[in-house]
Amino acid sequence: MLLQNTVDPWSNLLRDKERISVFMGNRGVLHDRTREVRKPWLGQRWLCCARTFGGIDRRPLFKTDPFSYSELFFLDEATAYAAGHRPCNDCRRPDLEIFKKFWGEADPAGSSSTPIRVSDIDSQLHQQRVGADGKKLTYRASLQSLPAGAMVSRDGTAYLVGSRGIRRWTVSGYLDAALRADMEVDVLTPRSIVILLARGLPVQVHESADA
Repeated sequence: MLLQNTVDPWSNLLRDKERISVFMGNRGVLHDRTREVRKPWLGQRWLCCARTFGGIDRRPLFKTDPFSYSELFFLDEATAYAAGHRPCNDCRRPDLEIFKKFWGEADPAGSSSTPIRVSDIDSQLHQQRVGADGKKLTYRASLQSLPAGAMVSRDGTAYLVGSRGIRRWTVSGYLDAALRADMEVDVLTPRSIVILLARGLPVQVHESADA
């Protein structure tokens, strides 16, 4: 059974046997006993996870006895960020600590001695990734104003702002693209994460982006 667990930059869940995935994801239990997806998310805790961790055996995916979270898959971390996910606090704790460090430095209130809570991060990201109608939130910007690692949409196609130029996103890697730098685009990556990328937040990008 081909599961509906490939995540695109709009945060949609797809069935695609051609996918390449470097990271896993978690939005809670989204499937039913037939292993069909019945909801796009459960709660505000959207995670980007390591494919392997602590010898955990995730087979079969979308467990039902007992239920486990619905395992999602991303081409790379840039795709996960575009969909609105952040590093997991269990399997990717060092990456989350870096994420939190950049988050605190970018936040005007970040100079406070109060520790940054991931629940606050999740809440802010959720406000930026999902609208009242449950659909993906985007905002308009000039392509040339965006940092490497951000993802955008133009005429229904997703693109990565790469270190070597603009690349078109597919489930199995990046392809050549031709967009003018002065174009207006719909930004898929939540605004808060775009700010972190502009400040130097490291982001893993699939090797095809440099091909």
